[in-house]
Amino acid sequence: MRKLLGILPISLVLLGGCGGGGGGGSSGGGGGGTPQACTAVSMTAAQQLQNPVTLFAANNNGVIVELPTVPPAGAASASGSLVFGIANTDLTGNTQLEGHADSGAISATLNGMTYSSFLDSGSNANFFPDTSLTVCKDNANFYCSNANESATLQGQNNLTLPAPFAVADADTLFQVNFTAYNNLAGPNPTNAAHPTASVDLGLSFFYGRNILIGFETLSGSPPPFFAYGAPQTIATPGPPNVEPLKVDAGPAALPAIATNTPFVSISICQPGTSTCQTVDHIEVDTGSVGLRLISSVLTSVKLPLTTNGGQPYAECLQFADGTSWGSLATADIKFPVSGKTASNVTVHLIGDPSVGSPPTTCTGTTENTVGTFGANGILGVGPFATDCSNGTCPATSTGATYYSCPVTH
Repeated sequence: MRKLLGILPISLVLLGGCGGGGGGGSSGGGGGGTPQACTAVSMTAAQQLQNPVTLFAANNNGVIVELPTVPPAGAASASGSLVFGIANTDLTGNTQLEGHADSGAISATLNGMTYSSFLDSGSNANFFPDTSLTVCKDNANFYCSNANESATLQGQNNLTLPAPFAVADADTLFQVNFTAYNNLAGPNPTNAAHPTASVDLGLSFFYGRNILIGFETLSGSPPPFFAYGAPQTIATPGPPNVEPLKVDAGPAALPAIATNTPFVSISICQPGTSTCQTVDHIEVDTGSVGLRLISSVLTSVKLPLTTNGGQPYAECLQFADGTSWGSLATADIKFPVSGKTASNVTVHLIGDPSVGSPPTTCTGTTENTVGTFGANGILGVGPFATDCSNGTCPATSTGATYYSCPVTH
């Protein structure tokens, strides 16, 4: 949802909703130049980006993010596991907080106020409102106070869990070039897309806890959920369903180190062939859905575009502070260590010149390169099967998530 490149934050997609038009001017993207004469289109659930884990033959009902504890001063890196599938034994000792059927959100009570909340590995800090804390002068997206916060999370099923977390002075933390912090925090400002404050428990909250994310199926049952509470054990990576998860400085193309960003590697293959490329430093995000790749990192595979009567589909994915634009394509994917595979997966190729620059209705600062996006791609494993919370992504007069575009070359 919100992530850090060095000490400069950029944001990832918000949980449980489509992107689309919004305020602010476009700064271009894709192939550059004149905006495309693309047509906004509605996309059914079957046409949208899918949560790749839901396409596995087994171990497809959720994921578990497992990261170890880190010291209060931070750590140079952190190694854990991404577990595909949630078995009944995994639920033992954990409390399930059911999310809203449309947004996946739960609620958080903090300092006497109740807010919408979510557990999002794509946010590099815990973002929440607290006027008693000092906002950093040079890093206004973070708090420069030391404090202990105590929230209570509640699901739609009325079950609750305590959610204590620490806050440290971000300026002090950033004096050392570490990448993993359990106490990085900041204010959660409102904007046009998100007019009400929320409690966004980001990767800072994940350290030392196994966080379970249960998927809602296309039928709507079972409902989405978050869960934690049992003593932590970290699974050993390997077949049939455990992939290594690493928090580190990120891909070499970044202008500054990544912070609190969990990465995996994925082999991307031309459908039905053995022509593949393994892409490292793909961020794991429990606050979005779908596999998205910066198109420029795919140097040895060429994926077939998904088209509408010969015209390629494109997606405008709007974040809190920016937008990613690019084509849709089809790939076979494989996770190298666990061996999990999925065929004919619809993926988003961010920055693909095939669909040119975004239309004027796709607004916001563009995040179409590794340097601006902060990763080589993103694996969205939020609690839904498709991009728009299992519903149709609509097209409106002011913008859309999906477009059909003229061929540019």
